[in-house]
Amino acid sequence: MRKFVALALIQLGFLAACGGGGGYGGGGGTPPPPPPTQTIATPGMPNVEKMTVDAGPAGVNAVNTAYISVKVCVPGTTTCKTIDHIEVDTGSIGLRIMSSVLTTAPAITLPAETNGTNPLAECLQFADGTSWGSLAIADIQLPVSGETATNLHVQVIGDPAYATIPTDCTGIPENTVASFGANGILGVGPFIQDCGSACVAAVTPLTVYYSCPSPNTCAAANASLAEQVPNPVTLFGADSNGVIVELPAVGSAGSATTSGSLVFGIGTRTNNGLGTATVLPEDPITGWISGTYKGTVYTKAYLDSGSNANFFTDSSLTPCPTNTGFYCPASTMSETATLKGANAATLTANFSVANADTLFSVTSYTAFSNLGGTNSDPMGFDLGLPFYYGHNVFVAIENANTAGGIGPYFAY
Repeated sequence: MRKFVALALIQLGFLAACGGGGGYGGGGGTPPPPPPTQTIATPGMPNVEKMTVDAGPAGVNAVNTAYISVKVCVPGTTTCKTIDHIEVDTGSIGLRIMSSVLTTAPAITLPAETNGTNPLAECLQFADGTSWGSLAIADIQLPVSGETATNLHVQVIGDPAYATIPTDCTGIPENTVASFGANGILGVGPFIQDCGSACVAAVTPLTVYYSCPSPNTCAAANASLAEQVPNPVTLFGADSNGVIVELPAVGSAGSATTSGSLVFGIGTRTNNGLGTATVLPEDPITGWISGTYKGTVYTKAYLDSGSNANFFTDSSLTPCPTNTGFYCPASTMSETATLKGANAATLTANFSVANADTLFSVTSYTAFSNLGGTNSDPMGFDLGLPFYYGHNVFVAIENANTAGGIGPYFAY
């Protein structure tokens, strides 16, 4: 089983790859109280989309990956296609679709996005690989909630017309459904665009956006904010200030599948209020919060639904001999970290770590709340999808006004 960390928030500097002893990792003492009773919004309400954790598209065998479906249309037409198994990722920005899915019958062809002169392409470095593809324009609708966005800039990953990948687009290629682990990804993280001002007027353009006089001659180029791939949520009318990822608790043995809700908006309707959740503002420049675990302060902490494990550093936990990159303690370990927001507010994060080799031996299971792995960034502390089980996790978008204050922030 491979590690999967779909973290690609260029504005945050989140491109570093991510990836305890007995008792409670926070230093012992009385275990913290259990979380409050969880309420999950009902899919089908105007701002609630059904979200499912399963094995993914045929042949993928994913674990801890939350998916929704997205209806994609040629702009201004009824030529549409509903694509399933689009991953929900709070650690990236924008809608990205695998080209092979668009071209499979019934195929649709989306118009290319240009900078006024040339078509545009993008090289997006996720934490575990790189995706290359052309940019296109689409109208989208989420089929259960009905949320819509028109003339949305999207990336078409693995576009065969752009098969020549520039030499400066480095990293392990993830340009197929099998290597990417999904038919696409819906990045609903805390920023408005996927690169922001860093890609607008750099003296030496970042290797993110590319201008392509021909498909084989793409060169790194600056891109205006209007040309960049945006967070689709920012186009969802009244529900555009953030999202809530709501997944039920999963038992220690795991589950074959589970389902929950992706809720749009924070405090915009009766079903998306903060309630008793504690807000942890992110640093407005870097986007990080901090996390303290077993006495060590990690300055790059975050909550990422696109990571299939909790990725952190703990030399007391035995690495797996078979599923490398994951932890395999002899018995399940209960751990605790303390998260701190930019306003110094703190919040306890309790999680457990089981033997990944044992978990993965039940091949029909895809949801594990106690999967942990190593983090290659010594300052990184990544609470991935396992932490989301049993929590309603809020992600507020930068500059957006919410009942909990101005984004960006995490809350649960």
